[in-house]
Amino acid sequence: MNKSVESFIKGNVLVISGRKSWPLADSILELRVVGFKKFPPTDIIGEILSGEAYFTDTLPRFIDTIPYVLKIDKPPVDLSYLVCAYRYGTIMEWRVAGVYSDDTTYERTPKKLFVPSGKTISGVDIKVDFRNLPKQPF
Repeated sequence: MNKSVESFIKGNVLVISGRKSWPLADSILELRVVGFKKFPPTDIIGEILSGEAYFTDTLPRFIDTIPYVLKIDKPPVDLSYLVCAYRYGTIMEWRVAGVYSDDTTYERTPKKLFVPSGKTISGVDIKVDFRNLPKQPF
């Protein structure tokens, strides 16, 4: 049996609207980077439980630049949707704050990312503008 080697995606969540633009503390309970194989995700919880999606531990909040490391435990994989999302209520209440995309599109069209086995991909930054959130996929 072939056992794949872990891979990692490293980057920063860049809050371009500034530290003062964060929602109130009781409105943003968790912040994570999440990578989905499918776009748009149709069954977020199911995809996470089945290993079809990857997510970071909870990230620091209320700062302008937030480093993250996303572990990919079943590479190689194509990620179709890499986002920074925050939980604002129950475990089912999440909102996308930023999308990994080309800067050339105002719509923030998701940019696909191939993650090979045993590699670390660095410089994968996600821009967040709390005053202008991207279109919500769910």
